[in-house]
Amino acid sequence: MRRLFVGLLVAVASASACADWVKVGESMNGKVLHYLDPATIRKEGTVMRVVTLTDFVEPQVISDTQRFLSVKMQDEFDCATQTGRHLSLTALAGNMGSGPVVATEPGPADVRNVQLNTADEDLMNFVCARN
Repeated sequence: MRRLFVGLLVAVASASACADWVKVGESMNGKVLHYLDPATIRKEGTVMRVVTLTDFVEPQVISDTQRFLSVKMQDEFDCATQTGRHLSLTALAGNMGSGPVVATEPGPADVRNVQLNTADEDLMNFVCARN
């Protein structure tokens, strides 16, 4: 049973590392890069779900001992209402979703209006164009 669990864990980690990330935008003068995996786009009416990745050039600090370079999220955008939310969030020590998990937020965040000229808008526009 233990071998099965370890095998599944390795398979999930490998699939995560092999995602076909598409760069959708950047912010903070190129120090923060925003990606999504088009293969994960799912549609339910006007609501689109997608796995996104935010990658940082410089480590982000949670505490003296916790730093991360990327955040992988399951995001949801409502194309009709121009709103979005994170369904889950995982901060990882390495770039492009690599390295050990530093922190997680497994529950969904509150729905928010997508602001103009933001990474959220870039991500929403990309997925909603496939609606």
